[in-house]
Amino acid sequence: MTEAAIEDKRITLEEVTKKVPDGAHIAWGGFGYQRPPEAFAMELIRQKKRGIRVYTCGSEHDLDILVGAEVCLEFEVAFFAIEALGLAPNLRRRSQEGKVKFEDYSNLAMALRFLGGALNVPFMPIRHMIGTDMMEKTRLRKDKAKVIDCPFTGMSITLLPSIQADFGVICAQKADQAGNVQIFGIKGEDNEITRCAKKSIVFVEEIISNEEIRQHPDMTMIPGLYVDYVVELPFGSWPMQVFGIYDYDLAHLQYYVQECKTEEGWQKYLDEWILGVENHEGLLKKIGEKRLKELRADPKYGY
Repeated sequence: MTEAAIEDKRITLEEVTKKVPDGAHIAWGGFGYQRPPEAFAMELIRQKKRGIRVYTCGSEHDLDILVGAEVCLEFEVAFFAIEALGLAPNLRRRSQEGKVKFEDYSNLAMALRFLGGALNVPFMPIRHMIGTDMMEKTRLRKDKAKVIDCPFTGMSITLLPSIQADFGVICAQKADQAGNVQIFGIKGEDNEITRCAKKSIVFVEEIISNEEIRQHPDMTMIPGLYVDYVVELPFGSWPMQVFGIYDYDLAHLQYYVQECKTEEGWQKYLDEWILGVENHEGLLKKIGEKRLKELRADPKYGY
């Protein structure tokens, strides 16, 4: 008996971005500085996408550039800033302009909502948020959350709507051509994100052989059956980091936060670093081989 042929799910950044229509709902992977889909965000801007809604636990520079370019102005989110560097400048400005709509949840609430979508159930119960203004303030949903009496204990319990997005998008270290994904370091909600969406897109630093994947089956965090498209994209999370591969580019992030405090500064950044390069390969050339080598992780520490 022969084994079935291994499906080839490889695709380019440009091709997979074209598959995302205006108005799509995207479950957005990564957390904070770790493995955000930065190159995908930049390509969404280059292709002039509009009306995107993003669901995320915590994102930073990647979503701030989408807000600045007005690709995405609707979010269901737990956290949005640039860590120790302060508030996200484009988000702050677009919010003051009245252009951005947020649905606020806690980190645990968002994680459970992704899990609910992955389990294909319409809602998830949670013990907190009761008594906070998260329960009352709603901008995108008529039914953001409901409090019921538990049918078993009589205890008050919050029900949250599960997330079932059009696309789930994550970055990882390695995958094979069939979409069997290896993730090292913090996982966040990326496992659930690939399961709660109609289509899932995985960007990886390296595509390896199926034989190599099979040598360490315990390291496959996401089986290929949950993955629709695989894109090999070295430094796909720059200027953020990928554990074990490269560290975040602090100098560039500091430059970004300072430059984008004004609309004029943001437009200059947009023209130079996103629209001013043809594609991701052009961006890497602009960053320069010397700087990319400096960002390579120390094998001892993983960053």
